[in-house]
Amino acid sequence: MTADSKIKIRQIEAFRSFMLSGSVTGAAELLCISQPAVSRLLSDLEYRLDFSLFIRTHNKIEATPEAHLFYRDVERVFVGMNSLAKAADAIARNNKGHLRLGVMPICSDSFLVDVIAEFCQQHPDVEIELESAPRVQLLDMVRARQVDSAIVTDIDPTDTEFNSRLLCRNRAVVVLPEGHPLAEKASLMPTDLAHERFMTLGYGSPFRTKVEEVFLRQRIKRHIVLEAREQNTLFKLVRKGVGIAVLDPFIVHQREGGVVIRPFEPVTEWDYFVVQAKEVVQPVVVEAFNTLLFEHLAA
Repeated sequence: MTADSKIKIRQIEAFRSFMLSGSVTGAAELLCISQPAVSRLLSDLEYRLDFSLFIRTHNKIEATPEAHLFYRDVERVFVGMNSLAKAADAIARNNKGHLRLGVMPICSDSFLVDVIAEFCQQHPDVEIELESAPRVQLLDMVRARQVDSAIVTDIDPTDTEFNSRLLCRNRAVVVLPEGHPLAEKASLMPTDLAHERFMTLGYGSPFRTKVEEVFLRQRIKRHIVLEAREQNTLFKLVRKGVGIAVLDPFIVHQREGGVVIRPFEPVTEWDYFVVQAKEVVQPVVVEAFNTLLFEHLAA
């Protein structure tokens, strides 16, 4: 009878144990079963094959040349199974996997560096792809399953298109060069900034729109001397004394000196969310990263 799906894994285990130990007794010890049970498994396997595995004498059983050829393939299978078992164990421990993360530039320029560094220490075998892009592009990437999750602002929590979790709420701050006269105030209002050299993000930025609405409501005209695409650029220019800016507090995360930070009044807030595709089972490694992310922001 030819080999087919009726071959049982236990029969193969008995055969391999016999080949490793050289005897039925040794195979029984390796498998922690009786010698008659091993003999029965070997006989059943041989019955399922179209060639003889053993030469039996009165008190001895030896493997045939065909058995040695068959054992080579059996051993390759077991090496593969051991590799799979190790891979599964590593994934279960969150030590191996692939993380695709999309973030807005302000996140990659600030707190995310610390989060990724800590995550890599805990999970050194995880491969990470980090995409930095504007909000709209990140949402498209989530829809297309190009990233596992993204950190964005201005998501409607009731939107059924995504799974979203509130990460944090930020409040706008005014960033001034050290020694600036306005640094004497505890907080700053649009009227305080009316005649200052003001730097801002370019048109189309949701953050600029929020800040601009405050000035428009109070009919305050700003003296805009510079527009830039990144808040990190504005922050560096404030330190150089080029002007002042209203920025997200993330951008001053663990920055060196040279600037003074004051709350912006009236309170101007926005939310950050972790967004994932709907009805997608996330790998364990993604949830492990998100857990660390939320812990870091909470602290």
